[in-house]
Amino acid sequence: MSRYLGIDWGEKYIGLAISDPLGVIAQGLDVIEFKNEKSFFEYLKDILQKYDIKGIVIGYPISLRGHENEKTEKIKELSRKIEEKFKIKTYLVDERFTTMEVEKVLIEANVKRKDRKIIKNKQSAIIILQKFLSSIQLDTEEQEKV
Repeated sequence: MSRYLGIDWGEKYIGLAISDPLGVIAQGLDVIEFKNEKSFFEYLKDILQKYDIKGIVIGYPISLRGHENEKTEKIKELSRKIEEKFKIKTYLVDERFTTMEVEKVLIEANVKRKDRKIIKNKQSAIIILQKFLSSIQLDTEEQEKV
């Protein structure tokens, strides 16, 4: 079965998460340092082939008030480029409060501040992907009731 890939796009680091083959549970995959678009797309190509990815879920950094901004425009452009280059469906998922959720958990787990920077991207990718997986599970359950 195919999987979904979750991406938390940071300015310096990109967090990645992957679903199980059934598309139910998200787990951390990797954190990579963003160098340039070309190297990211080469890395992404390898991941898509290795894990038989059927869709990519990208965190959508909408403002707390629900407004789009410069970051959302960058993510929409990234989404468009991925769809064109890899012929794969992308999904944008509201990532409001994700970083705060992760930060709180890492503080409670006594993770050092310097270690949190890298860890939080992967954890955010997990939350973003899990939010998406839960929403499609709910949609499937609703359709089965009809």
